[in-house]
Amino acid sequence: MVTKSFDTTPLMMPAISLILGIIAAPLVSGTVVVLVAFVACVVLTWLLGRWAFWQSIGVLVSFVLLGMLVGQQAKSRLLTDEVVDAVVFSEPAEKPKTIAVDLLLPEEGRQVRCYLWKDERSKQLVLGQNLLVRGADKGFVRSGDWQLGGQGLTKMSRVERVRLWFLGLRHRLLSRYRALQADDDQYAILAAMTLGDKSALRPELRETYSVTGASHVLALSGLHMGIIFFLLYHLTLGHRHSWVSQTVIILGIWAFAFLTGLSSSVVRSAMMISVFALFSVMGRRRSPVNLLCFTAIVMLLVNPASLYDIGFQLSFVAVLSILLWTPLVECFLPDNYLASHRAQAYLFGMVEVSLAAQIGVAPLIAFHFGRFSTYFLLTNFLVMPAATMILYGALVVLVIPGLGPVLLAMVGILNKALGWLSQMPYASIDGLHPSVLQICLLYIGVVTLYWAVRMLAPLHDMHPAQDVIQIGNDHQ
Repeated sequence: MVTKSFDTTPLMMPAISLILGIIAAPLVSGTVVVLVAFVACVVLTWLLGRWAFWQSIGVLVSFVLLGMLVGQQAKSRLLTDEVVDAVVFSEPAEKPKTIAVDLLLPEEGRQVRCYLWKDERSKQLVLGQNLLVRGADKGFVRSGDWQLGGQGLTKMSRVERVRLWFLGLRHRLLSRYRALQADDDQYAILAAMTLGDKSALRPELRETYSVTGASHVLALSGLHMGIIFFLLYHLTLGHRHSWVSQTVIILGIWAFAFLTGLSSSVVRSAMMISVFALFSVMGRRRSPVNLLCFTAIVMLLVNPASLYDIGFQLSFVAVLSILLWTPLVECFLPDNYLASHRAQAYLFGMVEVSLAAQIGVAPLIAFHFGRFSTYFLLTNFLVMPAATMILYGALVVLVIPGLGPVLLAMVGILNKALGWLSQMPYASIDGLHPSVLQICLLYIGVVTLYWAVRMLAPLHDMHPAQDVIQIGNDHQ
């Protein structure tokens, strides 16, 4: 079922305008000029209250200028070669010649990925250590450019302290995984799929998941957050309009988000579910696309550099594609068909969500990774149920460690199945390197196809109850 118009998604155009402003920020010099133009545009927009069309134009221009403003502020925060305080903010991952680690820069209020030259000193790094680092933004840090010490921990904000506490909890949970006596690949998949720690993934294992199109289950996303949401929803007895139950759900969702490292896809899912929960209490109608746009606006205002993060791009494009295409396809089915045919509804839902997500992300994956996984549909029939069982199984094993072998067996079966699938003929098409112009033309074609199908579709209102299903079905 489709909505009659985009009147229910008024934040879509402001979100697009903000994105355009951030992209244009490097082309514009002079923060003061942009700030003055933004203030003047906001005042003019307010004065145009009697002319709705021109006021709408003023709002969009204001968001473009706001994007330029926050984009320029992000540029001004780049580090110099000065020595700065830093805190180890991830599990150090040993590479052939380096130690990969995320460093929190408390004075900058941001996190950077660094590669330290591998030696006995760097091998001893642990989560939460203070460092003094020179040139952290360069990526590769030589042995002489860092040393233990500094005041990074004392300079952290309260939110950063909370994040570090949850990362410490994750470290302890990872230690419990290691105690299960899993082999390296089982531990790596379990750590990535349930706690968001991908430091133990071997390149060969990453390649297997990439070739088969299963990489999205290693990056915690809406699928995982949807599973946690439904678990909390049932634990609170489904009292959707109770402040207590919705508060428990929101706190549980954000606790899981902090525990898994606050990746872009997890934050997006957590924000959407939180707003959905609040609207449920207030009895307000929710537009999933509008929630997605609101989430994008907030995340980009907080950190405009997120726009260039591959995970951010794939996550938002996949969810937007799912939210637009799935109700459009369903409107061609007979009324109540899916409700009266549960088995067909499950299979149809898996197929439509997988295809809808692939329509959105395939151009981006080809652009960033030069690959298209031909068996993505078959892969999703394997990994979606497996990811659900593994996540629930991990929760059970943390309470009853004796069931660890069962959980490890499920992970091992998934790894073997994907390994076999990756060896099938034409499992992936590699060597794709479309240009930015070609990507833009592809998305113009997708949008044109969407509107052509939409014009042929019978118009209905999307039922509000589908919102949570859409969020739960998100798998990118």
